[in-house]
Amino acid sequence: MRKPFHILVLITIFLLGQDWSARAAEYIIVVHKDNPVQRLGIEEVRNIFLGKQLRWPDNSSITLVMNTNDDIHEKFTRELLEKSPVQLSVYWKKILYSGSGILPLAVRDDEAAKSYVALHRHAISYIDKSSLDHQVKKVTIE
Repeated sequence: MRKPFHILVLITIFLLGQDWSARAAEYIIVVHKDNPVQRLGIEEVRNIFLGKQLRWPDNSSITLVMNTNDDIHEKFTRELLEKSPVQLSVYWKKILYSGSGILPLAVRDDEAAKSYVALHRHAISYIDKSSLDHQVKKVTIE
């Protein structure tokens, strides 16, 4: 009977010792390295990703890139846009079917998001914080 108790103790110690916060996805907003934007207000970011702000300060069109990586997309959508991924999908489909806009580009993961943004000066996306590298520039959210 002592063996199951030891296993339970070991499992508990293992679980308590885990840094769960380090495992949680943390998103950041990224743009092309030559994009002059350094900071965006939270409302600006919401408006961009909800298709309400269509232009950068220099009047160039914003290219919106949705990163559909499950963890990042879920966290970004719920925390910043205050919608579930399903609600966001329905939102964008209404825009499309009403004829008032087009769907944003959807990419499968951080690498695809970075690659696209790195090649398109007016693009914006979100990636996991740990994926940031020299290809793109982080934008500070105020």
